[in-house]
Amino acid sequence: MTASLHALGLGASAGAYYTNDPYRETQNRDDYYARDGGGVWWSPSGTVVRHGAPIDLRSFRELCAGLDPRTGKALVRGAGEAHRAGWDITFNCPKSFSILWAGAGLELRKELETVQAAAVDEALGFLVEEGLVEVRLGAGGRIKQPAAGLIVGRFSHYTSRAGDPNVHTHCTIMNVAVSNDGKLRTLETYNLHAKCHLLGVAYRAALSARLADAFGFEARPAGRGQFEIRGVPQTALDAFSKRSKELEAALAGGRAGSSSAQKEVATLSTRGAKADLPTGPELEARWRGEMEVLGIDPWDAARHPERDRAAEQERIPEVPFDPPEVQGTTPAQLAASHLFRHETVIDRTAWLERALVEASLQSIPIAAVRAEMAELERDGTLLRLPGPETAPRWTTPALASVEAALLRAADRPDVSSRIDAAALAAAFAAAPELSIEQRAAVEHAAAPGGVAVIEAGAGTGKTTIASVLVDAATRSGIKVIGLAPSWVAAGELGASTAIPAQAIARWRHDLARGQGPALDADTLIILDEAGMVGTRDMEAVLTAAAEAGARVVALGDRRQLAAVAGASPLRAVVDVLGRHATLGEVRRQTVSWQRAASVLMARGEVEDGLRAYGRHGRLLMVSGPTAARERVIALWTEARVRHGDDGVIIATRENRDATALNAGARVVLRQEGKLGAADRMVQVRDRDDKPRDLALAIGDRLRFGETLSQHGIRNGTRGTVTAIGPDDAGELRLAVHLEDGRRVEDALSGFAPGRERRGRAAGALPRITHAYAGTVYAAQGRTVAEAVLYVGSATDARDVYVGLTHHRRDATVIVERDRLEAAVRVSQSDPRLHPSDAELQERLYVESRRYGEKRNVVDHVEDRAAFVRTGTLPSPCPEQRLDVRRGFEAGRRLGAVLRELAAAPSLMLVQVVRLAQGVERGLASRAQDIAAYLRAPTLPAAVDRPQPRMERDRSGPDLSR
Repeated sequence: MTASLHALGLGASAGAYYTNDPYRETQNRDDYYARDGGGVWWSPSGTVVRHGAPIDLRSFRELCAGLDPRTGKALVRGAGEAHRAGWDITFNCPKSFSILWAGAGLELRKELETVQAAAVDEALGFLVEEGLVEVRLGAGGRIKQPAAGLIVGRFSHYTSRAGDPNVHTHCTIMNVAVSNDGKLRTLETYNLHAKCHLLGVAYRAALSARLADAFGFEARPAGRGQFEIRGVPQTALDAFSKRSKELEAALAGGRAGSSSAQKEVATLSTRGAKADLPTGPELEARWRGEMEVLGIDPWDAARHPERDRAAEQERIPEVPFDPPEVQGTTPAQLAASHLFRHETVIDRTAWLERALVEASLQSIPIAAVRAEMAELERDGTLLRLPGPETAPRWTTPALASVEAALLRAADRPDVSSRIDAAALAAAFAAAPELSIEQRAAVEHAAAPGGVAVIEAGAGTGKTTIASVLVDAATRSGIKVIGLAPSWVAAGELGASTAIPAQAIARWRHDLARGQGPALDADTLIILDEAGMVGTRDMEAVLTAAAEAGARVVALGDRRQLAAVAGASPLRAVVDVLGRHATLGEVRRQTVSWQRAASVLMARGEVEDGLRAYGRHGRLLMVSGPTAARERVIALWTEARVRHGDDGVIIATRENRDATALNAGARVVLRQEGKLGAADRMVQVRDRDDKPRDLALAIGDRLRFGETLSQHGIRNGTRGTVTAIGPDDAGELRLAVHLEDGRRVEDALSGFAPGRERRGRAAGALPRITHAYAGTVYAAQGRTVAEAVLYVGSATDARDVYVGLTHHRRDATVIVERDRLEAAVRVSQSDPRLHPSDAELQERLYVESRRYGEKRNVVDHVEDRAAFVRTGTLPSPCPEQRLDVRRGFEAGRRLGAVLRELAAAPSLMLVQVVRLAQGVERGLASRAQDIAAYLRAPTLPAAVDRPQPRMERDRSGPDLSR
């Protein structure tokens, strides 16, 4: 159930599918249940066609060619057979809806069809209101503005090409639309392509609300933002999804792991003719027979949702350390809280989209969601940030205060270093291998100041300088502790520097309870992987250090993986401090061109670095996910011969790809005799806390996905299975040899946290995975001899940079070719043409340019000094912008009037008088507005009086710029 989008062809022939094929087939073949057969126009403006009028073949085809069906004349420039006909948006109902439709009588079917039609109407109205489709004006169509009115042909269909009930509506948006000036123009659909998912969730929210109103149905989550009608069993959904199974077979990677372009290509390649299906009465009989075999009455099931609720497994959610940013259970509140777990600044599209997903599960209409969003801004729950009205962004008062607090804690230039010169000299003498760049970085960290930042690219010797800094601090009698965003990174830091190191989450937990190491002026905190530290974690560390007088040295790289929680606090800290040390000389890679590629990527030129791998034959494209993953496993197997099992890493973007690669690696290991003869299937939890089966055998390498204090196991710890089997009482037990040398044995259930921790029920399933392949996040901080990076889905600069800088000797990139080919083909004028390898590589290079930079609150603040000092934001004022286009238009109209006056001098006096009268009326109206504003009982604080510009404090940076 979704809204899918694809472009139509050129000219009148593009309309044949809608007016010939499915509609005539439907009317002739199954008129028994789709008597109305033909399409209707949706065009509230009524400019060219009448809203709600039936569609006939001739008028539809002429509009596809950009011609007026009444006169045959061109409506827009370029009309004719070379005119782009339009775009098709298909609104697919949930499968449970279609099953209810198939199991209903004529009256109930009509009611369901009315609900679907109303939801589609609401979605089309949403499309116009949100400005998702624009018209093109000016020379070359360079000027874009939201369309004022659309012409849409609506066609209702009721079966899939596999003969299953499938209620869906095709909405063909004609490439002719009304602009604000009343003229007809062609369309620009960039926004629609970019925000098609938003349109889909709006449709689902509208449909869910109308189903609740009309029938009292409840919605249940169906994954990926979808819903199904509660009560209709999953067995029925599976049985009536034959077309989905065809697509699954065509998409070797599965629908969930395929891009929209791949799905479109697969849909076209597997499409059969509906004429080959049985007629209406035969289909009806087949559906009734399938329901009898399944033993279901869908209407009875949907009318008794309490049975479904009782059968669902109750799951107690995890309780996060930080409470939700926005309290409440309404769609807008839940959506904002969800987004603020990963961001400190959210935009309207993301907030609205997530709120509509929540609304579809609660059967709340779109209008109520919009009203609630506005109310959350009015009551101050969310703060609107300064910026353009067309792209609003928000934060919360608490997040703004936290960000200001961390910046205040970072700006402590007068704190003494306490690392004396003699100790620093001795540490340098003990590390003669340091380069000039590394020595300068250590000197920067040892200089006065409460916080020092060292930006160290991958493989530049960050752990080396950390060890020298620890040596100098220890010689000076300073206590050093290590913190990192994950236990894996903390373990690496502790092992390389011989200092106690913790994950920040654990340190904050201990700090809140008065436990853990005490901080004072003789404490140095080394904060590793600082680029991955979230806003609240960064604030906790810097504030605690400031209160105790301790110093912090942050080591990280803003261009590697971003923080999972919060925004980009390291970037904000660097901006406030105004200076930092940088390590740019790569030392990890032994091959010169790979070192050069790593340097380029550390500088932000990831595309150039990836091109180097392409030029040296280390970028291979393989068709099909299965074949591509097999190639990855083959390379991994060869590299293990050279470097051993621990000397090679497989990294990828998606967890589903890591799962498939782990399965392939286990096949090889079993052939090599490194795994036990028999697998034990155990139930574990995945990263979304959902149960799944995992095959385990003696010799398997595992990765623990959470901290287990009862065993001293940290999140990310790896180990090898040494024994697995039932004990005398029949309970399955597991023994694991951990990477730190310890052996841990317990019942399988003993590898899950207990009731007292994070609010989970006792007996919860363990969170473990195989450790042969992992995501780039899971592999962060590891260094190996060789690496294989698998690109099976859309990637970005951060993933490529991290994936290609783990290794010392060599690295290879394996790219699944079909995804890239589908993406290139759907953007071609003729999608039947197969692109070349060079074109596919260019598509990959485009992806590698993209950096998903998270926004900080301070990025949107004009008076940074005032924000850092107070942690509050001024009331937003209407933005004054220079509108060049309107200026030119005003000048053009003035010139036209002057020419008219010059041509008729006798009219000049009359025109001038009228002009003066108009100006007088405008000034009077404006004066009344200003008087009313001044008479208001309260004025926004931001406009009470002009604020003096802050003078720069000599002890700190110039925050006012």
